[in-house]
Amino acid sequence: MGATERIAELMKTMREREIDEMLDFAEFLLAKRDREKAEASATLDKYAGRYDGVKWRREDLYDRAGLR
Repeated sequence: MGATERIAELMKTMREREIDEMLDFAEFLLAKRDREKAEASATLDKYAGRYDGVKWRREDLYDRAGLR
């Protein structure tokens, strides 16, 4: 029996108030997932356009005035 079937079986034995609590929790989990996805996207958006696709050479990284 999968999780969906198990939840359906449990809900058959619950009162309406308990089912409402389960629904609230499921909606909370979906909102949490959407919020985490938006935060991850915002992090990536912060660095968008910084890489121009040009291959870099390691030697060039150490040939900067600030490192001398």
